[in-house]
Parts: sequence; C-alpha cells; structure tokens
Amino acid sequence: MDITQSLFPVLYVFLIIITIVLVIVLSLWRYRTIKRLMENQAMKRSGTVVGTFLLPLLKFSYRALPVLVTSVPGSKYRHAKTEVSVTLLKSVPRNLTILKESVATRLGKAWGAADVQVESDEFDRDFLIKTEDEAFARNVVNFTLQNKLLEMKQEKPRIVLEGTWLTVQVPRVVKTEEGYDQLIDLAFALVDRIQEL
Repeated sequence: MDITQSLFPVLYVFLIIITIVLVIVLSLWRYRTIKRLMENQAMKRSGTVVGTFLLPLLKFSYRALPVLVTSVPGSKYRHAKTEVSVTLLKSVPRNLTILKESVATRLGKAWGAADVQVESDEFDRDFLIKTEDEAFARNVVNFTLQNKLLEMKQEKPRIVLEGTWLTVQVPRVVKTEEGYDQLIDLAFALVDRIQEL
C-alpha cells in the first residue's frame, strides 16, 4: 500500500475536524454578538436579557406592554429571523398582515388574492396588506407607518397583528444597534397607532 493512500483517511478526518471546529467558533462568535447587542438594547430600554447563551431573549416593557425580542440564526430546518413581539392589552378588531411584495405575492394577486390599497403608489407597489377589513387596515397603516416601512423595505419587514399579539420581524439576524433600533421603533409606532384607534 502506497503511503499517499494511507494518508487519505487521516487527511479526510482532519478536514472534518477542522470544519466542525470552524463552525462551532463562528456560531459562538455570532451568538456572542447577538447577546452583546441585546444587552446594549436592554440598557437603553430598562430591560433584561434572559434565555440561554445560544438563544438570548431581550425583555422589556413599552407603555406597560410586555415586549420580547429574539434573534434566531438560520439552519437547515428554519429561516433566520429577528422578531419583536408585543402582547397588547386588548384584542384588535381584525387580523392584519403587512409584508414586502415578492414574486410569490404578485402571482397571488394576479390569481385574485386580496391586497388593501392605501392610496400611496410607492407603498402599494412595495407592500402587500392582507385583512378582512379594509377600513381597519387604512386606519392602522397611516402616513407615519408607511414611511417607516418604506425606510425598511430593503430589510423585508413582516408585520402580523392577530388578537392581542403583534409581531414585527425581518428575515435575517440583525447585527447592528441601528438595525435593532429601527425594528423596535417600527413595533412601537404600530403600538402607538393601535392605541390611538
């Protein structure tokens, strides 16, 4: 047996070990970054960071409402996302979903899926609003909220309002203070608007 042939299994095992170590180191670095950013937000917003080292959760209150911020890296079985969840005091009259237009949503609209128009060409072109009550959607999605969403359109925000549950998310791990501020401020603008109605 040639010496090079006997080295192949050893090199193969060595490459697998190096790959595993690199994946672990990169994952730990990413989780540490998420936790550090959440701790900075906790100091700004009088909150706390709980959960495990691998899945930190930021908890704080806004207008006496509990707020939970999570950031989950993607894997083979789930998509990456950063999400702000707010539990409202009372149930909203109708469910509402706002999401960035995509090829799939455009195809859905071509096949007759509902989309509420808010009389703003740019917003109506870039975002899809789904609800059973168009008047409710137009009341919630005012000019201020439209501008906040348009500022974030590259981040592909998704808003879901169901019962007493509000979630605002982007399909990625947020890696900057500004990104967290923008996402949390969007959730706060929605809470403020819902409380005004």
